[in-house]
Amino acid sequence: MSVVVTKNPSGLKMRFECGEDEVTGKLIMKNKTYPNVKANATDEAVHEVGLALASLQGNMLVEIAKIDNSTLSL
Repeated sequence: MSVVVTKNPSGLKMRFECGEDEVTGKLIMKNKTYPNVKANATDEAVHEVGLALASLQGNMLVEIAKIDNSTLSL
């Protein structure tokens, strides 16, 4: 039997540096996730959208991730 892969909407996750904890001195990191990215969106397109959204934020962008989601069935 072969497995059937069905691509579902992906997600866009961005990670931001939001300062430093006054007590511990550790960096404060926050994530922002946008669901329902089209399954056929290219990595480059998702990255460009992430950069555009990050430019609207007041915090420093650390990472952009595309979270792919697929359903596996027989």
